[in-house]
Amino acid sequence: MSFLYPNMLFGLIALAIPLAVHLFNFRRHKIVYFSNTATLKTIEQENAKTKKLKYVIIMIMRMLFIAGLVFAFAHPYRKSQNLMTDDAGNLIAVYIDNSMSMQSQSSEISLLEDARSSARALVRNISPSQRFVLLTNSREIGNEYPMSLDEMLMSIDGMKTEAGPLAFNELYENIQMIMRRNGFKSSSLFLYSDFQENMMNLDGIVVDSAIQIVAFPLVSDFRQNVYIDTVWLSSPILQVGLSNEVNVKIVNESEREFKGFPVNLEIDNHAVAFTTVDIQAGGKAEAKMQFVLDGTGQRTAKVSINDFPITFDDSYDFILVARPVIKIVELTDGQTVETHRNASEILFSNDSLFEYRSIAANRIDQQYLDDCQMVIVNDRSSLNETLWQAILDFAEDGGSVVVFPQKDEIADTNILNVNLLASQHEFFDDVFANIPDNADYPKVFKHTQIKKEFSNSLTLIGLQNGDPLVTLNRIGSGNVFVFSARLDSQWTDLAENALFVPLMMKMAMLGGSVGSLSYTIGVDNDLKISDMNAAFDGEIRIRDEKNSMEMIPAVERRGNKSVIRLNEQLPNAGFYDVCKDDEIIEKTAWNDSRVESKMSFCNQNYIDKLLKNNGLNVLSVMDSDDLHSDEIIDVLVRKSMLWKSFILLSLIAMLIEILIIRFWK
Repeated sequence: MSFLYPNMLFGLIALAIPLAVHLFNFRRHKIVYFSNTATLKTIEQENAKTKKLKYVIIMIMRMLFIAGLVFAFAHPYRKSQNLMTDDAGNLIAVYIDNSMSMQSQSSEISLLEDARSSARALVRNISPSQRFVLLTNSREIGNEYPMSLDEMLMSIDGMKTEAGPLAFNELYENIQMIMRRNGFKSSSLFLYSDFQENMMNLDGIVVDSAIQIVAFPLVSDFRQNVYIDTVWLSSPILQVGLSNEVNVKIVNESEREFKGFPVNLEIDNHAVAFTTVDIQAGGKAEAKMQFVLDGTGQRTAKVSINDFPITFDDSYDFILVARPVIKIVELTDGQTVETHRNASEILFSNDSLFEYRSIAANRIDQQYLDDCQMVIVNDRSSLNETLWQAILDFAEDGGSVVVFPQKDEIADTNILNVNLLASQHEFFDDVFANIPDNADYPKVFKHTQIKKEFSNSLTLIGLQNGDPLVTLNRIGSGNVFVFSARLDSQWTDLAENALFVPLMMKMAMLGGSVGSLSYTIGVDNDLKISDMNAAFDGEIRIRDEKNSMEMIPAVERRGNKSVIRLNEQLPNAGFYDVCKDDEIIEKTAWNDSRVESKMSFCNQNYIDKLLKNNGLNVLSVMDSDDLHSDEIIDVLVRKSMLWKSFILLSLIAMLIEILIIRFWK
């Protein structure tokens, strides 16, 4: 055991005071004459031993009281638990969690400001000869090189106050990389965070015993939250002048039930819809709102609620894209006229909502596919490998692909009826109001076996022998529908059946590579845009709505798309324009990650146990009451909690002395 203030041990000289008092009796004796002293001598002899023992115990308690105080003020500590803050080869790393959940309040200020205040005090009390790095969720390169004390304090003051979440394993790997890059033998890592459960991901960590960890869990006064989880459209194709529907999922992370909770919808900063929902405590609810668009093009939209004091997740921004028509292209072999092609043409060409074209597969411009919503392939043998891959890429980007069997495929000629309709699947949600028991289903005169190209194939319509007639295959954000029968009357009467129109209409309505409704900050780094020449013609920039922020991203061409890659995270949620030179070519919406919205936190004991069980060198997980202690650095540097034991020893000695004097007669 060593002492932080060894000079205080000179106070042990004071132990001579109770010793002198008890060894020398300075009291003056008063002589009292008494006629018969025989009885008194007997009493005195009987009490002398007891009195002597009493005085010795009192003397020992007084000496323990003084010794305990002296040792406590000398601040004892164990060298084996010492932080290496006086070692020139040790790097002081301070991590301040600046994710959105740290905007919650502790007393009268946010957790983030609480953390910054404590971190400043910590840094000021460490030797100025040490080198520092500041780690945040923003991963600011300028803060991740060894800094002096003054530079560190400036970095703490100037750090970004909002960023996405950062997992612990990423943080640990980052400090290891900084140590290797700058030649440090060890590091003292101080963690300031609310330690949400989603943060404590330790997968894949390679433990380094030279990294000592001190954790400061911050506790919010508000641990309940209601937030918008996600937004989606009932149909990806928005129709101008007609009613469209948006769906909102709202989560209640509190123990309180809400009735009539208001939800608002704005388009281009104008309120267009309002509704209310009831949400059970700890539950979820979905709200639906209708709106009408009066023109085509991109529109900015926002769904919002009002929930105090955690507000970063109370709104959800997204982009609405209204197209003038739904474009459908049917690929043929270019030689024969097919019955099922005519059926498709008759269906779609008579509706102003659709623009139908039939093109020979060997004459299709692949760029034309990117502007379509559905591709019909009536003979896959007419497609080369490159074109087929382009069609699959089209589906992955959100388009609908309908594939019919090849003309020369071997077919089963047994006449079969349809006896399975996946009516409970979401595909049929708005197709049928109800299906009568005696519904007239189509007949199939011959059909092929559908190739198992897709691992997640689902049968939408099945035949009585168990074979599928139509399967749905999800690819990326789009769909591939595969038929086992052609629409020729020699194969099936589906084209004349009442099921045909809603079936094909729904397939077309689900298609459309209209881009993402929104992106998530810290998660999405790539944006696909339809401008193929964006990487070559002009300079691409990303700007916020107020033109107060501008970023130059990397741009590359992938197939028929231009991909924009962000080199750094966007500063805030909101709307950003993708510009080529000074022309806006696309609008995008960005939202903060909702993993920060979950009110699940790790307590002090859990953090300590979790880190140690994974082999990490945990020096201390501090109590939240110690966050602003004036002596916190001394406590941390020397692990000097032993002083409390000596204070307790002094108090016990004083209590025993009082009890002896009071009750030992």
